[in-house]
Amino acid sequence: GPTYDLGDVNKDGELNILDVVQAVSIVLDGSYDALADMDGNDDVNVLDLVQMIDIILGNRSDNATSAIMNIDGGTVSVSGNGFIGAVQMTLSHGSDFSIELTDEAMVADYRTNDNMTTLIVVVPGSDEIFTATGDFKVDEVIAANTDGYVPTSMVTSFSLSSAYPNPFNPSTSLNLTMPSEGFVSVKAYNLAGQVVGIIADASYTSGTHSITWDASDLSSGVYLVRAEYAGNVETQKVMLMK
Repeated sequence: GPTYDLGDVNKDGELNILDVVQAVSIVLDGSYDALADMDGNDDVNVLDLVQMIDIILGNRSDNATSAIMNIDGGTVSVSGNGFIGAVQMTLSHGSDFSIELTDEAMVADYRTNDNMTTLIVVVPGSDEIFTATGDFKVDEVIAANTDGYVPTSMVTSFSLSSAYPNPFNPSTSLNLTMPSEGFVSVKAYNLAGQVVGIIADASYTSGTHSITWDASDLSSGVYLVRAEYAGNVETQKVMLMK
């Protein structure tokens, strides 16, 4: 019979989105098709999907090197510091669970077996991957692009990193990590409890943000940096040495 090019999973003579749709099904079903095995390692997984996408979209130079997964209510998002080709997640959940995948992706599909759901979103159009109802837990998240797997961390709580440098002169920086989008107030106080600086007073998206406090108009001494977000308060001491 005729021979088909690698990636032409539906054998219509070209590699396009229809092949990706079929390859996603192969991964979700745990089955195998040599035409979808782009790297020839006898396993069809997200790395093969992103190689197909790379051919369709042309090489991407802005690949993400890290990503942060975030759960806000029933919405799960993955934000990368660059292009993410595909995201695969495994969820465990109860029987009252239902899921709606983003409609902004190139391809999005899932399989539910009993209390487990595996989903794949190819070329997400935004950070949002899915919205679900009912309790669920993300057991595994895999993000990938043509460079391979993208290290993905989960944001579950609000935190303020230690100021650096500390002692400092005249400015110091802190990282604000947000579990979900929200309003944050970060203020500097002197030991008498008076506000001497407003470092941040704005709405931030989920993920990590660097904020800097410039204390050049203040005198040397110990100050308190206090961050408030959705009822959470984080406080730390910093020392200005001029």
